[in-house]
Amino acid sequence: MKSLRTRWRTAFVLAAAATLVATGCSAEKKNSPGSAGSQGGAPPAAKTAPGVTQDSIKVGIAYPDLSAVKQYLNVDQGDYEATYNALIKKINDAGGINGRKIVPVFGAINVASPAAAQETCVKLTQDAKVFAVVGTFNANEPLCYVQTNKTAVVGGPLTSKNYAQAQAPWFSDQRGGDEVGDAMALFNADNALAGKKVAVVGVVNEQSLVSDTVIPALQKIGVTPVATGILDASFRDAAAVAQQTGVFIQKFQAAGADTVVVVGGMGGEFPKQLAKTDYRPRLLFTSSSSASIYTGDANTRDLTPVTNAAALGPKTTWNEPTLQDCVATVESAIPALKGTLSVDPETVPAGKPTPQVSTQTACRALTLFKAIADKAGKDLNYETFQNAGFGLGPLQLPGNADKANYSRETPHGAIPMRLAVFDPAKRKFVATS
Repeated sequence: MKSLRTRWRTAFVLAAAATLVATGCSAEKKNSPGSAGSQGGAPPAAKTAPGVTQDSIKVGIAYPDLSAVKQYLNVDQGDYEATYNALIKKINDAGGINGRKIVPVFGAINVASPAAAQETCVKLTQDAKVFAVVGTFNANEPLCYVQTNKTAVVGGPLTSKNYAQAQAPWFSDQRGGDEVGDAMALFNADNALAGKKVAVVGVVNEQSLVSDTVIPALQKIGVTPVATGILDASFRDAAAVAQQTGVFIQKFQAAGADTVVVVGGMGGEFPKQLAKTDYRPRLLFTSSSSASIYTGDANTRDLTPVTNAAALGPKTTWNEPTLQDCVATVESAIPALKGTLSVDPETVPAGKPTPQVSTQTACRALTLFKAIADKAGKDLNYETFQNAGFGLGPLQLPGNADKANYSRETPHGAIPMRLAVFDPAKRKFVATS
């Protein structure tokens, strides 16, 4: 399984940035019960069509502005606006969507500012009055669009809890953690967790994922965690992060935990702090992409914390044809990237620019939006758009090995998770199937 330090890593980058303003720490023995749940009912869809004219569709594009956190996170994901423009131009030059050309309205989100996502939402919905917003969202950000402003969204963490609050069409290729509940049983193949003492660790902005999804999924397979830890120290304070993570490690060791489920954004940090100790529980990562933050770091020398580690993630491949078609389009439109995007990001050294991120993000967002809008036909409004998405069926999303499948019950595409184990020779997680 290739974790692709591309779009699949973006979720971790945004999660890490979101904790830049967090403070404090918590560690506890118990979590309140919850339920992984199933996809809720469809949101209402009226025959309204904001931003749609006879020959155009106004589409909002939300993307992360990482410039404010470069002193903390060494990331360069490329030029989002230039990338989207290149791919939109290709669509428009080929006739657009049922004769309508896409008119992009860009909304950069300063990931270090708690107010930025809301400001971008207001700009795109109330000021620009776009038909739909596509792109990159963190946590509950899509609710400002689909609930508060009743504007369609393509993308973002589409959890059953949030989807139940939507007041406009919403489709995505992300389940926001709900998929972890379904896939947790993969960790227990051949009763691998039988008799094990399991601890769970996560970050504060994914606390609900821990308590409402991961813990219940473990309990469903007969595992009750002996301890949990939720990190809410600011990533601006490396010493505090190390100190608080160290507290969790001590608690887990004292509780006799021989296995630790590392949830979401903790994938890069927990093994780094574990390496400073002689405690070596088996690590089970709910996100192979965030785990690769540690294993893919060229400065990482000690891989013993991830010995026998396993991880969950979608099966992806950089050479997938629809993705490579987007790569060729962007390279042609942006000469400075010629020969750069075609490089498998798995081979890009840590800390180096990965414009593949913006390319894959834009490619996937526009592929899904266009597929639904195309099927909606000439009479484009929220009702036809939603019905088209529910009837879309199997769809090849750029970079996926497995096809998504869109229906009324699966507006997130139901992309399956796969189990991978860490291969020290390759320094990556490799799919077991």
